[in-house]
This record gives sequence, structure tokens and C-alpha cells, in this order.
Amino acid sequence: MNSRIQFVVFGILVAISFSCLTDIEAGKFIIDFDQPNGKPKSLPVGGGLDWTPLQGKWTVKNKKYLQEDIKFLSTANCTTYHRSYIGDENWTDYTVEAKVRITEGGPLAPIVGIFFRVNGDNPKKGLMECNYYYFRLDQRAAEGPCLIKSPNKIIEIHKAKPCELKKDYVLKAVVKGSSIKCYIDGKLEFDVKDDSFPKGSVGVGTFNAGASFDNLTVEGPEIPQAVDSKDKLAQIWSAIKVRW
Repeated sequence: MNSRIQFVVFGILVAISFSCLTDIEAGKFIIDFDQPNGKPKSLPVGGGLDWTPLQGKWTVKNKKYLQEDIKFLSTANCTTYHRSYIGDENWTDYTVEAKVRITEGGPLAPIVGIFFRVNGDNPKKGLMECNYYYFRLDQRAAEGPCLIKSPNKIIEIHKAKPCELKKDYVLKAVVKGSSIKCYIDGKLEFDVKDDSFPKGSVGVGTFNAGASFDNLTVEGPEIPQAVDSKDKLAQIWSAIKVRW
């Protein structure tokens, strides 16, 4: 290979290597909170995705995302749940999954769960200014898994199936069009149709409970995926060395 061609190829490879620093591809992301204690890190895709807490006491501790406030304001409007969101309010069809645990149960109704298709949730604008679905577990003996839509309207509930305190559960919601399927530890719990909210971001939250969250995973055709730039750069520079 003559020197001119070598220079051109080298330039192309270098350009590719720098583009990898911001490269994203559609598909999937996972947030595992394996980071120092404090605020959760931004997800480095599409310019960065940040968590937006609404109510509650949210921190990262011991590689978990914690909500530690068991107080509550209401049971019937947009101030009901302590919640934290991440993502794009224009996402439509996707799968969201997270490991959840009630670490401290309050006296009224200890609840933990995942939010999806969150769009326009802003209780500061009014007590009914929120759009979301919430798939939740309930520690009360007479209650059980429940799927609601904002602010707190039950779509379906399976009673007398309480969750346990300090036990991990994996909750998953699969939304496609008006179809909503919800799973607990891989087992289908709800299979319903509802078209109230066609799009929105995702999140986690509680009512009258302290809780931990881990391994939040979102997957779908519109979902960005962070590329491990270090791995790609290593591969590219290895290729450069082989050619030289």
C-alpha cells in the first residue's frame, strides 16, 4: 500500500474512532446503578438522559436506586406517588423491566412499582395534571398486583396476593399500541387493552414505602442504546496497528 493510500485509510479510521464516542444504536439500555453513592448518573445516549424525581427522597446507595420517604400526601390525585422518571415522552412501543423491593413498609398501604408511558406529569400545574400507567405490588394481605392509570384509577387488580417485605421482584411491562402485558418474575399477570396514553417515558415509584430499584431495562425500536466506546476504540486502534 503506497503512502498516499495509507494516509487516507488512516484518516478514515481515526474519524470513525472519534465518532464512536457519541455513537448510539436503536434497541436497548440497562441502568444498573453500579456507581458511587449520590445522584444517579446521566445515561450517555442521545445527548444524555437524566432522572427526574417527583416527590420522595431519591438517592443511589450501595448500587441501588432508593426512595426512602414513606410519607404520603394523597390517595386520589397526581401527588399520590413518590416517583422518578427517565426517557423520552415520545416513546411509544417498548418493554420496560426493573427489579423492585419494599425495604420499609408504612402503616397504610406499602406499594412499589414501575411507571410507563409517562407524558406530561406535572402536579405543579394541577392535582390532575398527569398521564401515566403504573404496574404495582402491594404488601397488604387483602390486596395484590394492580395496574392503574393516572391519577389512581384501577384498570385491573388481583387481590389477596400480597408481596413480601424485603424481597426482590422483577416487574415487566410490554406495551404495543393499546396492548399492555404485565409480568411478575417472568409470569404473565395482566393482559389488557387501554389506549388512554399512547406514548411516554418510564420510571419507578412508591406509595407509603421505602424501596430499592435496580437493573432498569428498556427495549424497543425507538429506544437508544449506549455503545461502549472504549471497546470500539480498542477494536479500531487494533485494526490500525495491523495495517501499519
